[in-house]
Amino acid sequence: MPTQFEGAVSADDNDQAPKYENSYRLESNKPFNVDPVDKIISQVMTNNLEDIVYDPKECPKLCAEISADIRDRIRKQNFDRYKIVVIVTINEKASQGIQASMRFLWDVQRDNYSSFTFETRTFFAYCCVFGVYCE
Repeated sequence: MPTQFEGAVSADDNDQAPKYENSYRLESNKPFNVDPVDKIISQVMTNNLEDIVYDPKECPKLCAEISADIRDRIRKQNFDRYKIVVIVTINEKASQGIQASMRFLWDVQRDNYSSFTFETRTFFAYCCVFGVYCE
């Protein structure tokens, strides 16, 4: 006696991730290069922030837009086997200091980063892009 699930195709069958053969290659064909990333970051940050005045309601949206734009432009560089992490912060200048730190498990031979700081009279913005090797 057939059950109700025999012969039925579930929606999950079509949504499966593709399976790849092992390449046994440990090196990237196009490793993360800091020079073009530096140019992309400085260009995007300067173009988007040069005429802006600090507004605490608009800056989170602006950070998200800038980081998405930078990430998309860096992905077009086709760095093979790298995950791109983009962090953008905008802080108001109000006679205060800031101290930030990040921790990662880092592969010294393959991982790299690039950073850029943009400063105006009312705020300063910091962008950090990490290229993290993914086997």
